[in-house]
Amino acid sequence: MNLFARIVAFNQLSDIISDTLFSKEKAHLELLQQIENEYIYNPWFVPSFVKKSLAEIAKLLQEENLKKWMLPYQNTIENKKNCYRIGVITAGNIPLAGFHDFLSVLLSGHAFVGKLSSNDNRLLPILTKILCGIEPSFAEKIEFCQEKLSPFDKLIVTGDNHTAQHFIRYFQQYPLLVRRHCNSAAVLDGNESSDELHALADDIMLYFGLGCRNVSKIYIPQNYHFEPIFNALDAYKDIYNAHHKYLNNLEYQKVTHLINCIPFLDQGICIFKENTHIDSPISVIHYEYYTDKEDVIKKLSHFGETLQCTVSNIRYFPDCFPLGQAQHPKLNDYANNLDTILFINKE
Repeated sequence: MNLFARIVAFNQLSDIISDTLFSKEKAHLELLQQIENEYIYNPWFVPSFVKKSLAEIAKLLQEENLKKWMLPYQNTIENKKNCYRIGVITAGNIPLAGFHDFLSVLLSGHAFVGKLSSNDNRLLPILTKILCGIEPSFAEKIEFCQEKLSPFDKLIVTGDNHTAQHFIRYFQQYPLLVRRHCNSAAVLDGNESSDELHALADDIMLYFGLGCRNVSKIYIPQNYHFEPIFNALDAYKDIYNAHHKYLNNLEYQKVTHLINCIPFLDQGICIFKENTHIDSPISVIHYEYYTDKEDVIKKLSHFGETLQCTVSNIRYFPDCFPLGQAQHPKLNDYANNLDTILFINKE
């Protein structure tokens, strides 16, 4: 099976996902049932957020997108000397967090040896079943391990900083791609429209803020008025107010701040706290004031590799994603900015 045949198969998977999400008559029943029931196994994976993740995957898997992504790597993939077994230890913070690695390994023509997070070990096997129904030759290239990983040649791992250091020590004899915990930020100037702030609400609130591309920190000018952004975040009020685990976190943060006399702004479904750190607990958004362009650039550069992405509609930040696009990365917007395809195919 050549690269084009693999692309065609994943494009057909895209069609089946889309039919399941948007057409009752054409829906894949097993996938549809898992979407609706995933929260039983992981309460953070509510149906609306699982659907968001799958819809994004369906867009990425369109043939045109896959061809464009693979073009710079095509000669390397088609002329590779070795087929590797790529071990992948996935994260479970958002639905299908390991899908991009799954896709990268298989499109490159290598074997995927996956150890899935216990928080997210049901959706990818169903997509695998569908994919192998489309192209049976994928079956010999995919293995899911329940306990420890089967033999592998290279390893991709995603985890927090402590976990990353453990993997580096334990698997130092293997080629490793290690991703650590990251966060994302937004830069505002106070002139954002209502539509732009509603787009920013997606960057902040999707997946309960658990993803590395979720905005956990905003930079704002002096005398910024919070009411417009607070109103925009209310779009998520129904989802969040119905989620007991999230509300428990929110209540804990409010009580902790009150007891310790730490000032905060209460939006209702989250709190805003002035803080220089980019990472924040669940239900807490950090904010920091800036004076000018150079001040923001200096503050952002301080975070180095722990900054996944920045969103802003301010023109003098050309490398930023537009507001609302943090959760819509392209295929070559790699996690931790580490090129997965180059790692997989390096001889």
